[in-house]
Amino acid sequence: MELDEKVYAYMASHVSKSPRAAYLNYRDLDLGRNHDANTSYAQPSIWGLKYFKSNFRRLVHVKTLVDPGNFFRNEQSIPVLPSGQK
Repeated sequence: MELDEKVYAYMASHVSKSPRAAYLNYRDLDLGRNHDANTSYAQPSIWGLKYFKSNFRRLVHVKTLVDPGNFFRNEQSIPVLPSGQK
């Protein structure tokens, strides 16, 4: 059993079931992930809309304003819009 599976099993009784919600400060990579640092908006929006729900689009706009170079990123970070779409 991998570490992710152990965490899921341990936390199962402490999280919501429907809809499923994320653990605090835990990247839920089963929902999806960015495959490279400069990913497009379309690819992370597939999992981002599930994870952040109606806040995803707002978070993308804030991230674009605050971190346009996408310095703070990980495999599930909010994407930035291309410079012409702010």
